[in-house]
Amino acid sequence: TEAMLNLDMVGRLKNDKLIVYGTGTATEIPALLDSLNWYAKFDLRPQPEGYGPSDQTSFYAAKIPVLHYFSDLHGEYHRSTDDWDKINATGLVRIADFAAAMATTLGNRPTRLTFVDVPPPAPKGGAAATPGYGAYLGTVPDMASGEGGGVLITGVSKGSPAELGGMRGGDKITKIGDYDVPDLVGMTDALRAYKPGDKVVIIVIRDGKELGLDVTLGKRGG
Repeated sequence: TEAMLNLDMVGRLKNDKLIVYGTGTATEIPALLDSLNWYAKFDLRPQPEGYGPSDQTSFYAAKIPVLHYFSDLHGEYHRSTDDWDKINATGLVRIADFAAAMATTLGNRPTRLTFVDVPPPAPKGGAAATPGYGAYLGTVPDMASGEGGGVLITGVSKGSPAELGGMRGGDKITKIGDYDVPDLVGMTDALRAYKPGDKVVIIVIRDGKELGLDVTLGKRGG
């Protein structure tokens, strides 16, 4: 196997922004992506890591370069309102064509890609990495912000604990309850440490000021 290309959540392309995970898993990948994007004209947001919560992880663990194409999270993620009418069909076709061009390019290469072992991000913030997804908050993180020092969110799901607790797009989450949130991994670990119905204070940075918001966490799919 030369490489694994994963198209997971590619139906909500907006403003041409396309996140591609795994760009650091082979030395040749960044140049190949750039060469193929001259006609596709995506606003590419490359992310080097190969490990992630999708199907590419098992391939990467087997020392196979991977690419995960992703059009970013949205307000209906994991909700019953995520229906066919929300799909950007034109954008979906563009992403599929872009990935197909990469597959063709890799298939025609005379030599194999040079695998790179990018370490997975370590859990941070002191929260235990317990099984499952934990409590539901309902934020839409900016998956490509790369700012560090917290998790920037682009919005909140309607009726979610985040919205009911006063959170809004543009907030940067730095702490959930007892746990610091330095990044998305820390945020995931923090939510896993709590259960639906738990009341926590979430610290956010809004317009340069630190705010504490009282939030009652919910149940996923509820």
